[in-house]
Amino acid sequence: MGNKPGERLKRYYDRQGVPAWGRDYRPAIRATPQEAPRVSRPTTLYSALLGRDVHLLSQPEAKAAYLALHNPALFDLHEQRMLSPAPAPHPLQGSPAGAGLRFDPLPGTVAVAESFGAIKRHPKVYYDFGGGECEWVPLPYIGDLLLFLRDDQGPYCVNWNIKLTEADYLRRGPTALGRVRRRPLDPGAELRHLIEEKYYAAASIRTVRVTASQLDADLISNLRDLYGWHSREMIASETQRHAVIEMMRERLDDERPAYLLVKETAKATSLSDYDVHVVLYQAIWRRELRIDLFSPLLMTKRLSSEREDPFERYASWFER
Repeated sequence: MGNKPGERLKRYYDRQGVPAWGRDYRPAIRATPQEAPRVSRPTTLYSALLGRDVHLLSQPEAKAAYLALHNPALFDLHEQRMLSPAPAPHPLQGSPAGAGLRFDPLPGTVAVAESFGAIKRHPKVYYDFGGGECEWVPLPYIGDLLLFLRDDQGPYCVNWNIKLTEADYLRRGPTALGRVRRRPLDPGAELRHLIEEKYYAAASIRTVRVTASQLDADLISNLRDLYGWHSREMIASETQRHAVIEMMRERLDDERPAYLLVKETAKATSLSDYDVHVVLYQAIWRRELRIDLFSPLLMTKRLSSEREDPFERYASWFER
């Protein structure tokens, strides 16, 4: 599938012209060599929660996605979501989670650009709708991650605009490669982010400028490792699973290395070492077992109790 502006426009609307959620959601841009920007580092993550692959176009996006998917308040995630040029319903309007609720609509990016006196800066393409005459149409902006979360007040969204560093918000283009980040600062690049923020703010959706450089390296490394286990098949019965979690909880901060605790637990529960690993890692991922995720999770080291909740350190990234 091509990447010419007209081809991108058709693809965006083919995939996102009709709202979809959960496993039916289709990103406007897939993490493939054919669709991702040439300088990007695309990757896909299969999510058991969503029942589909999540398409991410950069390492900063992937790092942020691990944290977002780890949050138990998250029930859906839309990556590479089209920002509608025309007025559109709120992302939750019509969704299963928003049934019976009313949400403020989105104003459309064209109207937002006009409010800044910058309609000429809005991306556009001449498109042939048939009949041989091309017409000017706005080319949608594409966002990074739109989080769907739930708290005691109900469902809500938070928009994440993701870069490697704060300075990258003043540069144009992807930031996956060093040579791109060395491009000079461009004050005009800020306009695109302001349009996105005002677009979502009109629907009471907060935009967070997430910088991957603010993410703790050990935390993301641990979440990446845990994620590799989160959807593996588990043969342990529910009784065995609870027994494993309780035994490991009682042994947190034990001076013995984790692999010895795994062997001891496997023997006590009649499971293999591998099966205990599956239960252990999935329990940590689901936050049923709270360990220190700000230090390397190694089987040759002890398992330490949680000393800081990641969702307290990064609480502002998830707030309404």
